[in-house]
Amino acid sequence: MLKMVRVITQETYDEVVKENMEEFDMSPEEAIKEAVAQFEAQGVDLSNIIKDLTLESGDKHLISLTVNKLNELCKSDKHDDKDILEQLDVLRAECNKDIAHRVRAGKDGAYSILIDLLDEKLRSYTQKENKEDEDFIVKIFKTLASLMDSQPDLLEQKGVDLIKSTLDKIQNETILIGALKWTSVCCVKHEMNRQRIFAKNIGENLKILLKRKGSAKLLSESLQVIRKMTLDDDVRVEFGKAHEHARELGVQLLETLTNLLKENTKPPEVSELMLTIASLLVRNELCALVAEHSGGLLFTVLADNYDDVGVIQQACKL
Repeated sequence: MLKMVRVITQETYDEVVKENMEEFDMSPEEAIKEAVAQFEAQGVDLSNIIKDLTLESGDKHLISLTVNKLNELCKSDKHDDKDILEQLDVLRAECNKDIAHRVRAGKDGAYSILIDLLDEKLRSYTQKENKEDEDFIVKIFKTLASLMDSQPDLLEQKGVDLIKSTLDKIQNETILIGALKWTSVCCVKHEMNRQRIFAKNIGENLKILLKRKGSAKLLSESLQVIRKMTLDDDVRVEFGKAHEHARELGVQLLETLTNLLKENTKPPEVSELMLTIASLLVRNELCALVAEHSGGLLFTVLADNYDDVGVIQQACKL
């Protein structure tokens, strides 16, 4: 028998806390503790409720005030980029607190504001590359990643298009890393996001990025996106396309990944490369492809890392 979970709104919770303070003369800490105990005793799920009492003017939480302020600044014809950047810092810090803050920001419209701002700055940067727009874009990507951590449902088609456009048009390493981090967040526990992003032929973009030399961070983020594309972790979807994604990415990327493994036989790169290769080996012909191009590569990896248990275990699994 399924147990019904009761939910309440943020407003209901805030009212109970204020009532405890006003009618029972409790301190904020006591009022919060009492409200939480009361709702939990009633079987109410408080996971998406902001439990602290950081209320400002108008009885709104700081996260809501920040989103509203950001919206006003972005709509103003004479907005100051410095003010927007400051609000992005506050928004990101609030989103990093817990899922309740992220949910509230999402309900207040933070995603649409950030996406429109990202679109504007990317257009400006592609017309004329400059450090100011670069820093702005990176901060937006970081804020989006914080906002959408554990709530990837916010992603829609414009967001998917911006991911693809960034990977197609931008060469700046810092911006690309920001875009890849956000992409990874969007793909966790969300099958439709993976399918929509994959349908944009992101495999070709990843292949190009894997061939860029000199950036361990860019390589690591690219490998993470590949692995996220092969996940099957969305319980809402009965039949996902993890196998199809792995097969197609394997055909596109395994030769390149194997060559990278030849060049990177020491941690941490070797571990991530073997983990990524393993996630793509879903067909016999793909295993044969790696075997053909690797030769005695695994023996080299074993010899170079004989004292690293983690690397040895991964190499033996391959």
